[in-house]
Amino acid sequence: MRVPWRRDDRERGSGLISMAFGLVFFFGFLVFAVNVTYNLYATSVITGLALDAAHGVAERDGLSPAEAEARFRSEVGSDVAFSIDIVGDTVQATVRWETNALLPQLSDARAFGVVDRTFEVRVEEQQP
Repeated sequence: MRVPWRRDDRERGSGLISMAFGLVFFFGFLVFAVNVTYNLYATSVITGLALDAAHGVAERDGLSPAEAEARFRSEVGSDVAFSIDIVGDTVQATVRWETNALLPQLSDARAFGVVDRTFEVRVEEQQP
C-alpha cells in the first residue's frame, strides 16, 4: 500500500545539484556585494580626506600645501596620486586613484576603474 505523503526512494537527494548551484550564486553575489561596499567606502574616505586637506589650506591661518599633503599621505599612503595647489583665491586638490578589487581581475576591464577628482575651495579672507 502506498502512503500519499511519502516520497518514493528514487526521488531522494534530487535537490543536491540545484542546492550546489544556489550556494555558488549566493556566495558569488555576496563577494560582489562586499567588493562594491569596499570600493564605495574607500572612495568616500579618499575624497573626504582630500577635501579636508583643501579646507585646511583654505582656512585663515591654515596649513601650508606641503603640510596638508603630508597629513593626507600619512592617512592614505603612497598609492594615491594627490596634489594640492593655491591658484588665485582658490585651493585646488586633485586626487587620482586606481580602485582595488578583492577578486583577481579576469580581464583588463575594471569594475570601478579610476577615481579622478578635483576639488576647488575658496580661500577664507578676513571680512573688513
